[in-house]
Amino acid sequence: MPIDRPHGDAPTALLDAAEQLFASQGFTATTIKQIGASAGLNPALIYYYFPDKLRLYHAVLDRRLGAFARTAPARLPAGLPPLEGIRTIIAAQLEFLRSSPHLARLLARELADHDAAEARSIIQQLAAGPFRRLTELIREGQRAGLIRPGLDPGFTAVSIMSQVAWFFVAQPVVARLLGHEGRVPAREVDRFAEHAAGFALAAITTASAAATPRRRSRVAR
Repeated sequence: MPIDRPHGDAPTALLDAAEQLFASQGFTATTIKQIGASAGLNPALIYYYFPDKLRLYHAVLDRRLGAFARTAPARLPAGLPPLEGIRTIIAAQLEFLRSSPHLARLLARELADHDAAEARSIIQQLAAGPFRRLTELIREGQRAGLIRPGLDPGFTAVSIMSQVAWFFVAQPVVARLLGHEGRVPAREVDRFAEHAAGFALAAITTASAAATPRRRSRVAR
């Protein structure tokens, strides 16, 4: 029976239900009634926490994408070697994208349905946070002779982040290309994490940097 009073788990239940529904059928097709039913709550309770459906949608995006934008730079302390920092950003991005089975589809829908307009403020946080830090690391690597000097730092940062993003957004296609049904198994995602870092660094490092042994990093699950 739907709960008709506020309780501690209600906001999380609503965000979880809304994330799944917005990802599977889009913002416009999703109703407050559906979200309440999926969360096991009285739909009217949504308005106790969120002024309207759009604010709930923004909260869903912020819980995932906004959190990544705000927390990823903290994993990159000043003085971190450039190549290690790039590996760290790739690992953080991969952990973020695997944090929810609905996240990649939600992001794809935001791009397709709204041209990322509803995520504009979060994109600004990404630009000022992990994306800016990544471009700084690339420039530091170029000054140190570790990264090829002719590469544009912005384009290089986009290329590095895009390979991980596409692996998740195109998951149904990627899974079939790799011989799996549904989703890529977790163990294969772990292998891709190592591949993504190795592939990115191999593409951008100088010959002398490539000849220097690097410590392998594991992505925490």
